[in-house]
Amino acid sequence: MLPLNFFKRRTWWMFVLFFLVTGGCAGMGPLQEKPKISIADIQVLEMKSMEAAFLVQLRVMNPNEVPLDIRGVDCDLEIDGRHFAQGIASSPQKIPAYGTALVPVNVYASMMNMISSVVGLIQANNTSAALQPLSYKLAGNIRLGTGGFTQKIPFESTGELSLQGLNAAQ
Repeated sequence: MLPLNFFKRRTWWMFVLFFLVTGGCAGMGPLQEKPKISIADIQVLEMKSMEAAFLVQLRVMNPNEVPLDIRGVDCDLEIDGRHFAQGIASSPQKIPAYGTALVPVNVYASMMNMISSVVGLIQANNTSAALQPLSYKLAGNIRLGTGGFTQKIPFESTGELSLQGLNAAQ
């Protein structure tokens, strides 16, 4: 026959385990709104013979009442309807409720994609004196989580990249 002390300890450990598991999942529930993500800045990091590396700063806005624990981001960037670059980053950050943060992501573009984009840009702007803005589409996933639990949330952002500063050099 098992002693009464054994049952008390077992019940206590089950109670502790229950609260650890449910407490760890409390922040993993469905969000009221998806985070809003857009491009804040793009910088050239490195140019090689077959690829170029860029640092894309993503503006992540949290419209929720709870903070977001960002674990990582992956994304694909299209410019003027052409695949341009893709990237991934492990960017552990905490964005407060109703807050915002910049999340850096290194993206990589093949030189063939870049040449194709430049040729398309030259052809599109050949008929006009002013450089037209380029449309972009950024799509990917942001990974949120605490502890060992993660949640993948897809995102898509569109906009225009202005080339007005390049026109002044002519």
